[in-house]
Formats: sequence, structure tokens, C-alpha cells
Amino acid sequence: MSNKNDIICTNNELKEFKFPPVWWDKSKIKVLFASFHPRHINIEEYDAKLLFWMDLIRQYCTYLGKANFCLRELQLQFMRGEQIPACLDVVMAEMEQQKQIRRRTEYEEDPLNTWRVWIVNSFVKRPLWRSWEKLKYSIFARDVKAESFIEWIHLDVLRAICSEVEEKVLRKHRGKLLHLEAFKKLCKTCEVRIHEEFIDLCLLTLQARRQVAIQYKMERGKSYVHLIKIPDENESPIISEADLAMHNLEMTQASLLQQLESLEEEIKVNDDKARQYVKENKRQLAKTYLRKRHLLEKNHERRSLALHNIELLLSNVEEAQNNGVLLDAYKIGTKALQKVLSDSGLKYDNVDEVLADVRETLDQHREIQDVMSSSTAEVTANHDEEALEAELTKLMGGNDQEIKPLSLYNNNNKTEIVIEDDQLIAMLNDLEVEDGTLSQVSQRTMESM
Repeated sequence: MSNKNDIICTNNELKEFKFPPVWWDKSKIKVLFASFHPRHINIEEYDAKLLFWMDLIRQYCTYLGKANFCLRELQLQFMRGEQIPACLDVVMAEMEQQKQIRRRTEYEEDPLNTWRVWIVNSFVKRPLWRSWEKLKYSIFARDVKAESFIEWIHLDVLRAICSEVEEKVLRKHRGKLLHLEAFKKLCKTCEVRIHEEFIDLCLLTLQARRQVAIQYKMERGKSYVHLIKIPDENESPIISEADLAMHNLEMTQASLLQQLESLEEEIKVNDDKARQYVKENKRQLAKTYLRKRHLLEKNHERRSLALHNIELLLSNVEEAQNNGVLLDAYKIGTKALQKVLSDSGLKYDNVDEVLADVRETLDQHREIQDVMSSSTAEVTANHDEEALEAELTKLMGGNDQEIKPLSLYNNNNKTEIVIEDDQLIAMLNDLEVEDGTLSQVSQRTMESM
């Protein structure tokens, strides 16, 4: 257990770091801490030991929330008592060869690791640098201590942290311009596990991916990150003059709010002191604090007016931005509607002709329906009339045989006249048109009647 306490005392940042179970096995950890033997002696042991340290370094970087480290840092963090791992230099050389890590200086020159820079580094810079190293070491002794402080970047851990920042911070706070300290607080609020030393490198990576825009500030001959812009989805990742103006207005607004709060506290303090001296009958001191309170109130009024003007400006700028968005939406909608009308062939002449044909067809259909419904209605009416007559006769206590069929009635509800054959012959015999005049025939007809 003493070894565990020694590790915790070495660095408080690793209090909750979970070392693998083999870490507490003295015999096995002794082998893992020793220098590497040539690989051909025992290939399996060599590869297992190398994999152990690679995984441990990756877990260490992930736990601390940073992808930058140096050899000396790892040696101190993984100490067990006074025992320092003697194999980490070989592990880091293997990780560099497998492209798991990169020098920080190389990474800052080309965060995206483009082909052009890779070719220049592989065939120009790196060979020249190695030649210079050989020449330097042939003249001077190798500075192992200085080499142990060379900073490296673990690429897998860097990608994981940047993805977490993008998901938890950038997607939820688009369109904001923040100071570096405000961005750090935002990461902490969103529960992003990122070390303060690694934020600059993370922002550099996000800027190379065009996900943020950064403005630097020079202090004492060194460049520092000053402002970070999280652009909208369709916005260019550039900090414009309008962004800086809006940021200055927001900073002035926040400063005025703090000043007003401070003035209100001072006014309250002076008012309390004036009341206290009045109670103690110290009128001159009370007047002094009253005058001071009046000055503070005037100052408070001026700053309140300034705050109102700034808030009005911010409101107008926001409204103008919203109007611009609406105008763009109108333009897009108009173009889309014009395209749909053009593709579908919807024009005034075509639509008018089609509607005229529709009206004509509907009129013809309506006439046909009227004709068919009228004939059907007459037949239906006759049947209904017979049924009503039968029902009415029953109600009046009559006989069903007394019901006259509706066939005796024509469409004008008149009784059909039935003439027998004998009557017809007699009427023909009475006709004397050839011998008599029209008046005589008329007279005979009247007499017969």
C-alpha cells in the first residue's frame, strides 16, 4: 500500500486514476519498468510490454483531458516510490513511428496533416533535422534532459476531446463571440473534460476544421487567444467588424450592470450612515453623507440612461438581423415557388382553359342527371300515388275494389272517356254532312242531345 500512497503524493491529479491490476504486482511491474531488450529475443513479451505502455499513456491523457505531454512528465507521473520507468523513450519512439503521436511544433504548423506538409516534412525538414542532430551529437554531448521536455500530441485523444467539445459546446452555442475565460467556463458548465493547458491546442484544431474563429492578442511579446467565435451553420468562420462591435456593446452592457449594482450598494450605505448620524444628532456628518448619496444617485441615473441606450442598440441590431433572415427566407420561398410553377406548367392561360373545360363538362353532366332523375321521378310518383290512394281508402272504411286504377288518369288528372261500339255506330248514322248544311247538322246534333 505504500507504493500507492507514493504515487498519489507524486501528483494529486491522479488521485482517481485507475491503474491496471498488474500495477500492484511487484514482480511484473519490475519487468514493465525495465528497459526493453531486443525484440527478436522475445517477440511476444516485447509487444505485450509495448502495448501496455501505449494503452496506459492513452488512458492517462484521456483522464486528464489533454493530449499534450512530454517524456519527463510521464516519467514523473508513473513513478513508484523512487523507481522511474526506464522504457518510455522506446515506447514514444514506437508511437511516433506508428503515427499515434506528433511533435507539438509540427502539429501547430499543420494541424490537419495535409499531404503537402507531410511531403515537405518527410523529404525535406525531417532528413535535414536528423542530419543536423547527427552533426550536433558528434560535436557536443547529447542533451537527454532537454529531449525529455519535447512536447508531443496524442492524436487519438485529441480527436476524441475535440469531438466532445463540438458536440457539447459548439452545437448548442452557435453564433456567440466569447473571451477565452468565458469559453473555459462554458466548457466547465457543459461538463467537458478538458485540461486548461490543452484548450489552446483544441481551439487551434477546431479553427483548422473551420468550426471556430480565433482572434489572438499580443502580450509581452507572446501571442495569446483573446476571442473565440462559434459561427452559425451557414456563417463564415471569420470575426468581422460587426462581431467586434456587438461584442463591445455586450461587454459595455455587462460593465454598466456591475457599476449600477455597486452604486446601489454605495447609495444604501450612505443612506444608512446619514440616518445613523441623524439619530446621534450629528447633523453636519449626516448632511455630508446625504450630499454624497445625491451625487451617487445622479451618477446612477446617468449610467442607467447609458445602459438603456446600449440595450436599445442591441435590440435594434438583433431585430435587423432577424429581418435579414426573414428577407432571405422570402427570397428562397419565392424562387422555390417559381420553380415549382415552371416545372408543373401552371400558367394563367392553361389554367383558364382547363377550368372552362371543367365547367362545361360539369354542366353537361348536370343536364344528363336532370333528365334521368325527372323520368325516374314520374314513375316513382305514380307508384307513390297509388299507394297513398289505397291507404286513404282503408282509412275511410272503403273497399279495395272501389279504388280506381291510376291508369284512368292522364298527366292532367282528367278521366279517360270510354265509348262502346254501339254508341259509336249510332253516332256515325246520325252524321248527314253531304245532304244538309252545317246549320242543319248542328241542329240535328242538338236535338239528339
